Amino acid sequence: MPTLEQRVEDLNRKFGFRENPEDFNFELNPERIAYKNEALRKKDRNLYAGYLADNYPKQMEKELQDFDTRANKIRYISKDEAEQLFEQNKINLLKSDLHFSDADAIFQLKKVDPSDLNWHLEGHETDLLNGNSRPYEAVDGKEGIWIEG
Repeated sequence: MPTLEQRVEDLNRKFGFRENPEDFNFELNPERIAYKNEALRKKDRNLYAGYLADNYPKQMEKELQDFDTRANKIRYISKDEAEQLFEQNKINLLKSDLHFSDADAIFQLKKVDPSDLNWHLEGHETDLLNGNSRPYEAVDGKEGIWIEG
């Protein structure tokens, strides 16, 4: 697993957010997404609060409320547990903060109309952040995944 610093450096190479900060608003900033992912998985509110204080003080209060709401819902489950959960709840789409193949990605479980599934998945293989995937893609080659819910 990459460290947070390694992940941020890798994302910067791909997106260039340090060189072109004006191209990345709060919602789309890859560095913020990486910090939030790390803080949620490790339940380290101070890590994210410090990042927000330094970079997004205006959004800090609202964003920490969101963090607090989500932090207790994040859990790591085995591949078998995930597959059972998907089947029992008829989950056919996952939304992740990082690329769906990343072992640290946090997934939100979704049910969409089967006729809309292809629309939701269009181009998903190349979505490095905030992308969608099929459940089986998310667990492929992993022992488990991080889910919210």
